Amino acid sequence: MNDSLPSAKSAHSPDERRKIQRVITERGLCGLANDTKWDEFIAGMRNQQDWCPRFRFKCVDGRPSSWDCEWCYHLPFPFISVEWFDIGFLQVRHQLPHRDRVLDHSPWIEEFLRRIGLDYQKGSTMIRTFGYSPKSLELLD
Repeated sequence: MNDSLPSAKSAHSPDERRKIQRVITERGLCGLANDTKWDEFIAGMRNQQDWCPRFRFKCVDGRPSSWDCEWCYHLPFPFISVEWFDIGFLQVRHQLPHRDRVLDHSPWIEEFLRRIGLDYQKGSTMIRTFGYSPKSLELLD
């Protein structure tokens, strides 16, 4: 992983992880992921050459984010806060004249998540990776 980019452990302040742990305890959540798995996930997505998947997430103490595709600095650091993380797996390639080609990236994303050991569920256009249980299916298509 590139040491100049934020990692799963990156936090804005020393107290941030403790505050998040307090919310996790208060909500009775059980961890399904860890910093090592999240770092492997982030590195794999950042290393994609031909396609940058869209993502959104929900932190344990917040609301769902909007969709984004900037994988370096727009991620929810530290990842201990991530309740769930969605990846849109369809890529639309615009071709002329007036023909779009839709590529389904779900097979390699699912294999990648299985190899890392992250728990996930596939929807019709997105894959949700779970940071905690109970698993929330809110907004999953």
